[in-house]
Amino acid sequence: MGKRIITYGTFDLFHIGHVRLLKRLAGLGGHLTVCVSTDEFNAIKGKKTVIPFEQRAEILGACRYVDNVLPENDWAQKRDDIMREKIDIFAMGDDWSGKFNDLSDLCEVFYLPRTEDISSTSMKAFMEALRDDQLLEIKHLIETLNAKASAL
Repeated sequence: MGKRIITYGTFDLFHIGHVRLLKRLAGLGGHLTVCVSTDEFNAIKGKKTVIPFEQRAEILGACRYVDNVLPENDWAQKRDDIMREKIDIFAMGDDWSGKFNDLSDLCEVFYLPRTEDISSTSMKAFMEALRDDQLLEIKHLIETLNAKASAL
């Protein structure tokens, strides 16, 4: 059956970086479990998602590289998940490098490079900038209409 891999994340605004990460993770072994941060856990972390947990979990479950999807409810569950799921490899993006080395007594710990120039955070920032531009355009339009109305 091969090695069993586990990873964790929010997986908001599912994008090509997520697909490439999951493909690389699946290539490490025979079974990939993805633990998706719940909305409640994201709130504790100070993160707000665009896509609700249930939908993010369903999207991941539909991905051909993913064999199992579990909720991530808190920071401390990783050790229990690894033991219960009989995990051989714990893997995360390299932005977490070194943060989970304490799990190496249970399994191999890998940090994989992220796909450059794409992240849910950058996508949200782009959408926010678009929104701000649109708000400025609307404000300018209202000011123009008000000026024309005053002139009448």
